[in-house]
Amino acid sequence: MSPDQSSPQQSTAASADPRGIDGPRVRAWIAQRQGVDADAIGFDVLSVGRSNLTFTVTYDGAPRWVLRRPPLGHTGGSAHDVQREGRIMAAMGPTPVPVPNVLEIVDDADVLEVPFVFQDHCPGFTLHDPDDLELIPEGGSVRASMMDMVGALAKVHAVDVDAVGLGDLRRPGGFVERQLRRWLGQYEAITTRDLPIIAEVQAVLSADVPPETVTGMVHGDVKPNNMLFDRGTGDVQAIVDWELSSIGDVVTDLGYLLAMMFVDDSLTGIWTPGVDDGAPTADELSQRYASLTGQDTSNVPYYSAFAVWKLACIREGVYTRLLQGRMGDLDVDPAEAGASVEGLAAYALDILRTGRI
Repeated sequence: MSPDQSSPQQSTAASADPRGIDGPRVRAWIAQRQGVDADAIGFDVLSVGRSNLTFTVTYDGAPRWVLRRPPLGHTGGSAHDVQREGRIMAAMGPTPVPVPNVLEIVDDADVLEVPFVFQDHCPGFTLHDPDDLELIPEGGSVRASMMDMVGALAKVHAVDVDAVGLGDLRRPGGFVERQLRRWLGQYEAITTRDLPIIAEVQAVLSADVPPETVTGMVHGDVKPNNMLFDRGTGDVQAIVDWELSSIGDVVTDLGYLLAMMFVDDSLTGIWTPGVDDGAPTADELSQRYASLTGQDTSNVPYYSAFAVWKLACIREGVYTRLLQGRMGDLDVDPAEAGASVEGLAAYALDILRTGRI
């Protein structure tokens, strides 16, 4: 998800609204809350996002706000709990963590049949594909932006979750063990296929969980296209897409980031800047994180394997929802979304065997 990446298809009060938005009611609500003209409000479907649905809300054709809601056919589950996501972003607002400004967390069936988060639009840019490298401002660099991304992650992990009112999000038991059970359960609940390798990798991961070190806020989906970079400096302006966040072993976030950046994008389906683009190496990013946080990063390969396996489980959920037509207007080929699930699981197994990403 990114409040700066939107499709060219835009709605106004005089045109068809995208699926997932009740145009007349939402326009009336925004107009009343923001003191604006309902007829000037339009909606863009964001081109990035595979779970919660995200829309840029325009005013007189210009991006003004962002609305984020659960997927179509939503029936529950914390991975799509936008109220929880909004609460976390709102709690992070007063801290050094860069996040979008949350205006309201709404649960009112008279406005929309599901809860949603309404927030200010951030004018930053994401690094979603190679063309986006041109958006890095003069005087900045890919290397500097990626290092600042690790700096932003360190700020997340430094937050005192009790002090910001999020301590109740803790769950009993070990974080990784709990995540392994959760994602296998979600995979089994949604899959329509028989993929034994998912359970095989889960068993290997479960047999060798590292001891938990520092516990804090874990974003859960750290990668360049979940960052908004400042158009003037190239530094991180906001971290977005908090739907997978939780409290747990913070180094899991670093493992996930390195997996997303250094596992071949033919498997992940996620482009990120590479060393050839000027990005730091995995070792450099890991060392930067260690220098900022003082954390031991020796178990990062395990956490990267865990991240790749988790992505396989997530990708299976996306594949299933696409088949069922529950992903709004996002133009994604279901076959493409589902093709890499086994490959991701196999790669996770290889990381566990070799200790290399």
